Amino acid sequence: MLGALLVIATMVVVGYSVVVRYIFGHPQVWTDELVSFWLVAIVTLGAADVLRRDGHIRIDLVTNLLPLHVQTWVDILGLISVILLSAVLTISGWEMVAFSWSVNLLSDGYLELPMWLPQSLISIGFALMGVAAFHRLLQRFRVRGRRQ
Repeated sequence: MLGALLVIATMVVVGYSVVVRYIFGHPQVWTDELVSFWLVAIVTLGAADVLRRDGHIRIDLVTNLLPLHVQTWVDILGLISVILLSAVLTISGWEMVAFSWSVNLLSDGYLELPMWLPQSLISIGFALMGVAAFHRLLQRFRVRGRRQ
């Protein structure tokens, strides 16, 4: 939901920027910086939702040739990898947020936003991706348990 709202907000801000720049001749320097932060949030939050819906693109040229039980284990190992990577990125992301908070790090652009804001959205996105992968992993084991 937040990702969808950010997409709409991004379209509004970019539209505003284009109109003000090309019709009124007054470029708004803050819009690019804000939109770049929002795009990072859209991607990280959206990736978790796509994983939750099992919508990520897969290259299954080789895995489709494998027996079904091996395909299941490949999927399980992939989900475990996502969980581990998400945990590492979430923890290191929160360390980055804590550092940015402690030194009051600001963005280099016109807005001079506190950097912990966009950094925390990245960490939240990876945490949600880990939760989504764990949920899918539990579903895989439930399906596997029913087949046996």
